[in-house]
Amino acid sequence: MCQPWGVVPPDETSQTRDKILEVAASLLARFTVSKLTMEDVARAAGIARQTIYKHFSGKDDLLTELFVQQMEHNQYPVLRKLKDAPSPEALLRLFMTELNLARSYALFNEVLDPAVAPRMAELVFSSPKMTEARESFWVPLLEQYEAAGVLRPGLDHRAVVRWITYQEFWLLTHPTVLCDNDAQLTDYIREFVIAALVREPAGPTRPRRSARKAKA
Repeated sequence: MCQPWGVVPPDETSQTRDKILEVAASLLARFTVSKLTMEDVARAAGIARQTIYKHFSGKDDLLTELFVQQMEHNQYPVLRKLKDAPSPEALLRLFMTELNLARSYALFNEVLDPAVAPRMAELVFSSPKMTEARESFWVPLLEQYEAAGVLRPGLDHRAVVRWITYQEFWLLTHPTVLCDNDAQLTDYIREFVIAALVREPAGPTRPRRSARKAKA
């Protein structure tokens, strides 16, 4: 069946959108978020700038979609392969794995830039797309952990997802404030993040210690 004049076939629309995202991701490896423009993306994609706005409302919307794509295509498939039975240590492993995957993302260095970090935080915490993507993975997982008796009862799972996201973002943007290495970071997350969510202590009972060793 012929398409009505002026109507873009759905497959072509999807291909154009995917191309925009692919080109934008590659450009971010060369430009910073602050310097990247929609004109750059249009030129590299070989399309008119107005075409981009048919798919994304603006630069922030495009960046948010790149974040969501990273989570759905690169992070969540890896996390879903972790088949550990629900336990505090399994939850710790999920948290640490997601944190390490986020470190490998092209936008990670941008998140660390003090000049850009506030804007990136606004994108992460104010975007309905980002919230939906985070909840689509974490809420069913938290429900599973609660049903297994691992989580403290009565927690608002959506609020927990937002809290986990905040913890991860803060740790990514302040990598050396609390801990000097990944071993200390793991201990910190076990004793202060995971312990706040589970019924029982995440590890053997032992005196609490500072995540960072005292320096002379």
